[in-house]
Amino acid sequence: MNKEVNVGMTIKNIRKSKKLLLKDVASKCGISSSMLSQIEKGNANPSLNTIKSIAQVLEVPLFKFFIDSDKEKYEFHLLKKDERKIISTEYVTYELLSPDVETNIECMQMTLIGKNAETSVKPMSHKGEEVAVLLDGKVKLTIGKFSVVLSSGDSIHIPAMAPHKWTNLNDTKSVIIFSVTPPEF
Repeated sequence: MNKEVNVGMTIKNIRKSKKLLLKDVASKCGISSSMLSQIEKGNANPSLNTIKSIAQVLEVPLFKFFIDSDKEKYEFHLLKKDERKIISTEYVTYELLSPDVETNIECMQMTLIGKNAETSVKPMSHKGEEVAVLLDGKVKLTIGKFSVVLSSGDSIHIPAMAPHKWTNLNDTKSVIIFSVTPPEF
């Protein structure tokens, strides 16, 4: 498969995902519907100016057409356990499970060490909403004036800006995995 076919297929996929008609895109680009159809099928080699025009009409960066869509769709970042960023205090350890904080979501593992270990003295808030699952142990989650007890396997959603704190009810440690969006840590 040559690059023109990939460019054409990408143009077609983007156009369809935006629910735009071929004739409307062609008209806005100043080319005929049949020309755009031939480009999408890979039967025509458009000029750079035509591709720029199509990119503007579809409201995507020009380079979007030249990126391997499988790579873009399935780009991933592996973070080995021994490469995690860790922040520790005497009673709480945070491990960043996300490879970085450049994405729209942040995943952390929090370990509360020792009975009654707390994340803070009073409930704290942040702009991100949070979903957490208790992997091991038993904890009390205080959200504002309310408290709930979570056991291993329980999960909870914490709305953005809701003041909250975690307290370990286990004799040893409790392990919680949570995701926050947008990233906060």
